[in-house]
Amino acid sequence: MNIQLHKITPDLEQECVQLSVSKEQLNLVASNADSLIHAANEPTSVPYGIFNDEEMVGFILFDNERYTDGYYWILRFMIDARFQGKGYGKAAIKEVIKMLSTREDCTQIRVSHIPINLVANKLYKSVGFSDTGEFEDNGDIILAYMM
Repeated sequence: MNIQLHKITPDLEQECVQLSVSKEQLNLVASNADSLIHAANEPTSVPYGIFNDEEMVGFILFDNERYTDGYYWILRFMIDARFQGKGYGKAAIKEVIKMLSTREDCTQIRVSHIPINLVANKLYKSVGFSDTGEFEDNGDIILAYMM
C-alpha cells in the first residue's frame, strides 16, 4: 500500500466525481460532485484525491487553515466501494493527521458523521479520534483528534 493525497486539480475532477460508495452507503456521505462544489465555495478547505500508487481510491476534503472555531476540520471523506476494506481509509486519515501536525496552530482535528454510520465512527476512533460529547445542529456526532 502506498497512500498519497493529491490536490484535486481540474484534470482530476472527472475521475473524482466517478468514485462512489455502495448503494447502501449513499445516504451516509455527500457525493463527490457536491463536495467539489462545497470546496469551491469554501476558501479554507482543499479537496484531495486519495491515491494508492497511481490509482484514485477515494476523496477527502479538509481545512487547509484553521477554521474560525479554532480547529481544523475533515469535512468530507469517502473510499470508493471497490476499494473499501483494504486499509486505504485508515491510511488516508493518518496522512491528514501527518499533514496537519506540521501546523503550529493545529491543536485539534475534528470530524463529524451521522449517528448511524458506525463504520466511520470505528475508523476514526481506530486512529485516535474520540467523542467530544458535542453534536452538529443536524445531530451529527463530533469526534476530535488531539494533537
